[in-house]
Amino acid sequence: MALPLAWLADVLRAAGLAVVETSGWEERTASGVQPAAAVGVLEHHTATPASYENPAPSVQLCIDGRSDLKGPLCHAVIGFDGVVHVIAAGRANHAGEAKASGPNPAGDGNTLYVGFEWDYQGVEQGPSPEQYGAAITATAAVLRHLGRPLEAARGHKETSVTGKIDPGHVDMDRFRADLVTKDQEDEMTPEQDAMLRRLEHELLGPRGPEGQIQGWQTAVGPRTIVAMLVDLVNSMAASNPQAAPRGAVQGPDAIKAAFEAMPADQAAPLLAELVRIQQQRQSAPGA
Repeated sequence: MALPLAWLADVLRAAGLAVVETSGWEERTASGVQPAAAVGVLEHHTATPASYENPAPSVQLCIDGRSDLKGPLCHAVIGFDGVVHVIAAGRANHAGEAKASGPNPAGDGNTLYVGFEWDYQGVEQGPSPEQYGAAITATAAVLRHLGRPLEAARGHKETSVTGKIDPGHVDMDRFRADLVTKDQEDEMTPEQDAMLRRLEHELLGPRGPEGQIQGWQTAVGPRTIVAMLVDLVNSMAASNPQAAPRGAVQGPDAIKAAFEAMPADQAAPLLAELVRIQQQRQSAPGA
């Protein structure tokens, strides 16, 4: 008979994640009552330093367990590189006794929760961007499969009765807000998603090699259109030269400098819109 979470790898892979199925995971389980119908996902960190060169050092430990606690210790390990290593399809010793949290009841956490271990140290080290993103995607996919609300995602520090701190460096309220954003993005049509990406690209410029915002290469260096417009508005709104940033260009010269700094294909539509607004003002009664 298949164990309760035999669907886990397929659900994670369908969500677009890179998934590694560890040998024997579909038959791996700890002793005790099986989680026939998990009510939530519980987030942990392994407390082991990880890196892009060694992104998932705790996989074997999570399979085998420790001297004081038999494995499996989770259902999946999320590596520092965002790869998800599926560990077990049955019960895992990851949660212990759990207090009520969010929409989830108190009880045996190993029965109530699907457990994700994020492989990072947790005190001096926080999760990587790839790891955090993979956790968002994996958690949303599992909760969707379980038919549970996004609020059913909890951190071990929220359910522990013994003062656990994991996942360290993760604000769980922010994490759940990011789950909502992820869920909304998943509901967009491909056309809507493409439009959103295009608008983001036009306003923020090309992304850097690690996905960071770096802006367009302009005459004044890497700048986003948003940042240049904010500078322009701030300088124009300043009531006196002392209120503006040191060296800032004021008045009409500020507008000229801002447009000269923009790429031509970005400045033209904005200039056309400003001309249209001015024409409306001139044609308005009393203008």
